[in-house]
Parts: sequence; C-alpha cells; structure tokens
Amino acid sequence: MAQDPLKVRFWGTHGSVPTPGPQTAKYGGNTSCVEVRTQDGTIIVLDCGTGARLLGLDLLKSASRPLRINLFIGHTHWDHIQGFPFF
Repeated sequence: MAQDPLKVRFWGTHGSVPTPGPQTAKYGGNTSCVEVRTQDGTIIVLDCGTGARLLGLDLLKSASRPLRINLFIGHTHWDHIQGFPFF
C-alpha cells in the first residue's frame, strides 16, 4: 500500500484564549498550531499557538534526530505565537 503524501494533525484550533480541558477535548482548546508531515519526512508547522507545546513534546519522543522543522507564522497576533516559548 502506498504511503499517504501528507499527514496533517491539528494541535490547536481555538481562538484568542487557550481553554484546554474536558469541555474542549473533542474540538481542542489550544490556540492555533497545525503540523504537516510530507512523505519524505519534512515537518511543517503552521502557527505557534499553545498547541505547539504538545507538538514539541510529541516530536521529542517520536521524531528522528536531528529535527528539521519549517515554522510558518501566519501573523503575529498573540494566539498564533503564544506557544513559541514553550515549543
């Protein structure tokens, strides 16, 4: 079976204020962060909201080293960059 050309995972999709917890478990409570992996192993991160913290922890335990990550910030509103210090 052929491998998927792209894998996309949403680590955060919430608006301005992060609200993780049981009430937001189904749709997510972290602010904007999307991981895209290509077939050749390229990692692209779209925005760096609070979801980036969980993404970073996942990459540390699962990705091969050295990590090469392409980080794209759509714009610098707080909800798109507030996870950067914890990534």
